[in-house]
Amino acid sequence: MITLDDIAKKLDRLEKATVLNKAVLTVAEVALLTGYTVKYLRLMMANHEIPYYRRGNRIYFNRAEVENWMMELRIPSNEEIKQEASRRINNKQLKTSKQ
Repeated sequence: MITLDDIAKKLDRLEKATVLNKAVLTVAEVALLTGYTVKYLRLMMANHEIPYYRRGNRIYFNRAEVENWMMELRIPSNEEIKQEASRRINNKQLKTSKQ
C-alpha cells in the first residue's frame, strides 16, 4: 500500500529533478538545489556571498554559477596533502643542492 509519505517523497524527487534541468532558477529552487533555507540564501545575497541576478523586484540565479559557487572551496584529501608536501620538500632540496 502506498502511503502519503511515499507520495510526498516521490514528489520531492520529481521537484528536485525539475530544478536540475533548468538553467535559470528562483530562490526557492536554489534552496532545493543547495539544501539551504530561503532565509539563509537571502542573507547570503545581502552579504554578496552568492552570485545572483535581479530583474526589477525578481531574483534569479544561473544554475551553473550556483553549482560552481558550491564547489569553489575544495578541501584536499590527506593523500593530496602528503603529495604536495613531498613535492615541496623535493623542490627545496633541488634548489639547495644547485646553490
